Amino acid sequence: MQANSRTLDALFNSQLRYVVPMFQRLYVWQEEPQWRTLWEDVYEKADLQIEGKTSNPHYLGAVIIEGVKPSSPREVKRFLVIDGQQRLTTLQILFCAFRDIARQNGWITLDRAASRYLENADIDVMEHPDEERFKLWPTTLNRTYFSDIISAGNREQIEKKHPVVWRPRRRKPEPRNAMVNGYVYFHDCIASWTKKRSSERNISEEDCAFKLLQSLQQDFCVVEISLSEGDDSQEIFYSLNSQGRPLSQSDLLRSLVFMRAEKEKQNRDEIFDQYWSKFETNFWSQEVGRGGRKYARLDLGLRYFLTVKTGALVDARRVNEEYRSWISVHPPRYPSVRDELADFSRHCDAYMKYEEAQDIQPPSTDLRRIIRDFDVSTALPLIMFLELESGLSSSQLAACLSRVESFIARRLFTGEEIKEYNKLFVEIVGALRSASPDNMLHALEAKLLSGGGTTRYWPSDEKIIETAISSPVYDRLARSALRLILERLELALRTNKSEDHSIADNLQVEHIMPQRWADHWPIDGVVIPELIAQYPSLATDDMQQFTDRVRSRNSKIHTLGNLTLLNKYLNPAVGNSQFSAKKSEYGDSVLRLNRYFDRLNEWSEKTIEERAKVLGSLFCRVWPKPEKPVAEVNTLTPKALTTA
Repeated sequence: MQANSRTLDALFNSQLRYVVPMFQRLYVWQEEPQWRTLWEDVYEKADLQIEGKTSNPHYLGAVIIEGVKPSSPREVKRFLVIDGQQRLTTLQILFCAFRDIARQNGWITLDRAASRYLENADIDVMEHPDEERFKLWPTTLNRTYFSDIISAGNREQIEKKHPVVWRPRRRKPEPRNAMVNGYVYFHDCIASWTKKRSSERNISEEDCAFKLLQSLQQDFCVVEISLSEGDDSQEIFYSLNSQGRPLSQSDLLRSLVFMRAEKEKQNRDEIFDQYWSKFETNFWSQEVGRGGRKYARLDLGLRYFLTVKTGALVDARRVNEEYRSWISVHPPRYPSVRDELADFSRHCDAYMKYEEAQDIQPPSTDLRRIIRDFDVSTALPLIMFLELESGLSSSQLAACLSRVESFIARRLFTGEEIKEYNKLFVEIVGALRSASPDNMLHALEAKLLSGGGTTRYWPSDEKIIETAISSPVYDRLARSALRLILERLELALRTNKSEDHSIADNLQVEHIMPQRWADHWPIDGVVIPELIAQYPSLATDDMQQFTDRVRSRNSKIHTLGNLTLLNKYLNPAVGNSQFSAKKSEYGDSVLRLNRYFDRLNEWSEKTIEERAKVLGSLFCRVWPKPEKPVAEVNTLTPKALTTA
């Protein structure tokens, strides 16, 4: 490793180019604090030049580069930028803004001088002139903006290509690319400064601009650190960025993958376009909540991928470190970086399928609804393992996923704790990794049935029915979860003769006996005052005889037996009406859940409990629980298979 001081003139005024590797993040500098601080330093030095005063060099920081052996004698000398791409890009944008102002004003000498810092000469003899003519070549997603800025030649063309966009009824414009904003900022600063100094010092604007360029050439330096062949650029990148703006786990993964791609001499641009470009989108950078914290989706995708591969719990703060340890083995886990990214992409596609369900309404029987509406994303590592790593046939996979779904649904319905789900589902992945496809269902059931206590118990049919009868599920469960349960019960009631097995999107959970029942639901012919119906302890002497009945009724209001589904047009119509009016409205419903009431003339605590038993038993059919694991296939005789 060699370190040398380099003026900006020495840095850019040669036939060379600085290539920003794929592992670097996008350009992120902004007006505050980076652009403003740089510009203040620049004009202060330029003021000293105008006054004829000498000053010490101003160091802008370190730039770490690694030379790359040319692939052709025509290729312009190339250096990889290991660290410092943000300041190099900013300096290029600053020089470009200066050049365009010089060009606009007809300052030919200054135009030519600044152009030498932006573009290499003799493009007709270059191997790849479209990119080699630029002194700096950013990462793929920055290249269009950067090349547009350098090539346009004036501000008008740049703003025409990348205008400020205002959306209707918005107070602020849409975010514009940081490079374009940087160019506009420095263009305004330079134009304003030269005009102001020309007026103050009574010299021409061109002379002011000359002093500004002279200051940039002579007064600003960087520490250029050139890596030798034995230096580990990957380790240097990590250590340098550990104290700056924090790198996300996926930033670190990108650096790891594309540094290795560089060493394998693979076509990084092609790999980026084929696999990684889809991750440089708002969907993957958006943060989502998990366990009280927020993570970028790509960070979560990486964490799930590693969990599926290892069957071990992965610390969210050390995902990349654990990934590096996992991938750095001999023999290699993948033939190439391309194969590694293809597998990672495949797992992320599976994860994306479940994340996208937040914005759509999958069918009631879709597992994505379970994950979303029951809020059990902690089960995703196990589900992804079963889908992608287990080697199961479609029927075997369906059987395994139905067991996972039953375990989740039953525990949610009975109100069991979920605090150990992140550990439990990862443990199951670890237990299943050694199981063959034919024995996977047995191993899964054995693991799910072996749990005890409130954190791992798989509730029995008796517990489900007891919960249906006595638990206020309307108060306890999220509305989305309760609606899904009722939807699945509705589908279970339908037969092959039913014309339509879809469930409308506009259904709402409805109480049959309303929450405010006092006015239209008397007890033994006596209308109970609203206050006493809500607070039976406040009963007056003449109402004391009804307090036990009031409490009994209130205990049934929010249980499963007293709930149904209605569309949003029927729901307001029935409201707090008496049962006869509600029954008439229910007659317009096509749901089998509501056909239950056709044969009834009254609705009471007793009928609520009877329906709760029916729905509880139906719940057990929808989400069955085996009493013991299925027998292992490889231990069964042909006779046993026939019996089974």
